[in-house]
Amino acid sequence: MSELIKVPTAAEFIAQGKTPEVLFWVGCSGSFDDRSKKITKAFVKLLNKAGVEFAVLGAEESCTGDPAKRAGNEFLFQMQAMMNIEVLNGYEIKKIVTACPHCFNTLKNEYPELGGNYEVIHHTSFLKDLIANGKLTISGGKFKGKKSPIMIRVI
Repeated sequence: MSELIKVPTAAEFIAQGKTPEVLFWVGCSGSFDDRSKKITKAFVKLLNKAGVEFAVLGAEESCTGDPAKRAGNEFLFQMQAMMNIEVLNGYEIKKIVTACPHCFNTLKNEYPELGGNYEVIHHTSFLKDLIANGKLTISGGKFKGKKSPIMIRVI
């Protein structure tokens, strides 16, 4: 039996008259790749554990347009980006966290020139801040330059 994980959508927040503290941009790999899905699920569990008011776009999330831009199709990139920016701005999103390095780069560095101005944070930096602020605790050994036995508790 699989465990149910609470993943609110931006639409649910708006329906309650609220705006999420942070939007978790899942991305293609986090949605479809089996290994990346594990990262997505673990990250959501950590957000819930830390009490972060986050949301996802769910079915409203579309490709950032990064593959089109890298392939040289600027027109397709701009179409995809503008659709996403319209959705993000409609929800008044200010802060985005993502586990995907491609989405991170595109949202942070390519979207501003099209009117998509957001604080974009990689999930590892976001987790580091949660730990530094005491919202998550770690236990285990010490980092010795190799694989670390330090684990973040998710209960």
